Amino acid sequence: MTGMTHLDDSLAKLRSEIQALDIGDREARLRLEKLIEDIERTLADPKAAGADASLGEQLKTSVLAFEVSHPRIATVMNEVVEKLGQMGI
Repeated sequence: MTGMTHLDDSLAKLRSEIQALDIGDREARLRLEKLIEDIERTLADPKAAGADASLGEQLKTSVLAFEVSHPRIATVMNEVVEKLGQMGI
């Protein structure tokens, strides 16, 4: 269960970084919030979500997109991707 605790911590950090985004980054904020919702939905019921491989791809794509413009968010998202991978999601 420690993996889940670490993931919850990373998701909380990601939410905090999202809230700190500049007002002009509304579209980025909405994309990130949707990703967090998708992660939480997958964690709540991995079988129903089919441990969706596309979720992992979405996260990796988002990390790449944010590396230049929002490096702190990219770092936290990388943590989330790693933790999901460790959990087999």
